[in-house]
Amino acid sequence: MDGLAELHTHLGGSVSSDILWTLAHEQGIALPVKDYWDFDRLVTVSDPRGVPNLDALDQIYHWTELIQSSPLAVEVSVHAAIGGAYRSQQITTLELRFNPMKRNRGGERDLDHIILAAIRGLDRASLEYPQVQAGLIRMMDRTFTARQNEIIVEKAIAWASRGVVGVDIAGPRPGGVRYDYRSVQPMVEDARAAGLGVTIHVGEEGGDMGREELAEVLEVLRPDRIGHGILAAGDEELMRDLKAAEVVLEICPTSNLLTKALADEDAVRSVFRTFVEHGVRFTIATDGPEMMHTHLRDEFELLLRIGALTQNELDEATVRSHEASFVRGGFRAARV
Repeated sequence: MDGLAELHTHLGGSVSSDILWTLAHEQGIALPVKDYWDFDRLVTVSDPRGVPNLDALDQIYHWTELIQSSPLAVEVSVHAAIGGAYRSQQITTLELRFNPMKRNRGGERDLDHIILAAIRGLDRASLEYPQVQAGLIRMMDRTFTARQNEIIVEKAIAWASRGVVGVDIAGPRPGGVRYDYRSVQPMVEDARAAGLGVTIHVGEEGGDMGREELAEVLEVLRPDRIGHGILAAGDEELMRDLKAAEVVLEICPTSNLLTKALADEDAVRSVFRTFVEHGVRFTIATDGPEMMHTHLRDEFELLLRIGALTQNELDEATVRSHEASFVRGGFRAARV
């Protein structure tokens, strides 16, 4: 299968600053800056040293999500992200994830209009780039009520025939305490029963608490894939469970460095070598190429340069990415 595969990228981090700049002005959004280059620094991780933590990253997403909070902006963004991925990286399998409720201005915009706009962007891109198999992942949020997350999954199921391929949950932990993933178990089971893939953001940071969450997700939600999951590298039992369940981790090296989830390149190398040695399956992703100022081939070059993976191991990860993609049927519902 020719081309690369990108399975973990957020719509808010996948659209270039110049397109976001124009979208903001077209919608009359009041920006805190008047100069384009100041705006570019506002919507990307512009400091090569990264951000202090994930909360700081959420502040960047605040602006990209606000700018993408209209049907027009969502359609343009999805179309631009798919086309850009193919033109710059020859990505032929792409999954874009986003939370539609973070783009309807607190209920001011109709949720179905936002979702259908994303589908229109997907359809337009499929006409222009027929080489690309692309799909949309609907994201729940840890700060949302149970009913809000239920609605997101209901909408994902309703639009599954039009390019929605999976569900996810992300967002900050309310109060900074351990999140109870059992609260979304009914939604995840509904999504799985409807034939959607399940990927869960967990195990990126938080030390022992993050590892406890990761163990709970594996047991209770039984995901097909996990977003990040790097904390498993410090736990033999978690790695055994990941291998046994054939769960695929979506690892984003540059993002983990920029958010301080991994301290340095030595830590990146250690995580990857540990996973290889324990037979833990993983893919390589960017998290958001435009926001992180990186692209998939940059990630590959980084991992090769620091000795985290060999070329053969990178090639295997690319094949695995295509095979594990929901858009190509790589989810649990297709195997049972």
